[in-house]
Amino acid sequence: MSTTPFQRQQVASGIEQLAALARAQSRRPEDGVPALPPAHSAVLRMLEGARPGMRAKAIAARLGVTPASVSDTLATLETRGWIERRPDPDDGRAALVRLTRAGRRLAERLRSPLHGIGALLEGLDEPDLAALLRATQLLVHEAQKRGMATGARTCLGCRHFRPFATGHRDKPHFCAFIQLPFGDAELRADCPEQAPAPDIELAGNALRFRQALPP
Repeated sequence: MSTTPFQRQQVASGIEQLAALARAQSRRPEDGVPALPPAHSAVLRMLEGARPGMRAKAIAARLGVTPASVSDTLATLETRGWIERRPDPDDGRAALVRLTRAGRRLAERLRSPLHGIGALLEGLDEPDLAALLRATQLLVHEAQKRGMATGARTCLGCRHFRPFATGHRDKPHFCAFIQLPFGDAELRADCPEQAPAPDIELAGNALRFRQALPP
């Protein structure tokens, strides 16, 4: 069934309202987490999942912002003692950004399921969360197609992802990395083991994943 412009406008309105709520919440300290701009929180959470560290250019690409913008963010986080820069062992001219011990403690609190927008998800049961995870995969894919962001580590964008490969309704997908089947409720929006899929493979997986029911 095709969607209408009115339906898409309503969904867009709902997502924008939630984004505005998350931005407003980030300006208020809670549970030992200081007030942080969304970009600062995003960088801390990103680095918490990248133990060796990341280059500033890669951080900017993941956030979909300019290198100058991420440079200002990193400078502030470094001043507050939450990140540090170390020489990249693969390139002495470059630096890797990584969390300090204080930054790691803060990032762990930011990842709490009760922090920020995560608290709103407490009211959703598993089928609703599964549907939201599925929609998130498709939205991130569309954002990448439009050049809005790169480097997102979703299942749909991964070379190990096999959508609707098992033939089972409860666990229709298969991960070739861990060699296990799984369902929509186990989809990952940020997987540290993600390996970007080639464009042709990604296009085929996206087409298959869009099907409402297993083929």
